[in-house]
Amino acid sequence: MSTSSPASGAASPEAEGGGGRKYKGVRRRKWGKWVSEIRLPNSRERIWLGSYDAPEKAARAFDAAFVCLRGPGAAGADLNFPDSPPPPC
Repeated sequence: MSTSSPASGAASPEAEGGGGRKYKGVRRRKWGKWVSEIRLPNSRERIWLGSYDAPEKAARAFDAAFVCLRGPGAAGADLNFPDSPPPPC
């Protein structure tokens, strides 16, 4: 019997309990919390954005940090929710 698995070895959003959509900058801890972090532009350094009860909340935190770090002109580029970008900081 043969089963297919992702080539990268990463768990699919369904296997993670994500309900089908994987958000950028968001991952799930073993104990069920969702966490968010973002990389600084032109750097390998990351900024911890926090732990959240829902993946959508973590994704919103990522979007807000993305706009603050890259400016209002970047809104909509790689956001998780491009239809409702956060206000510029």
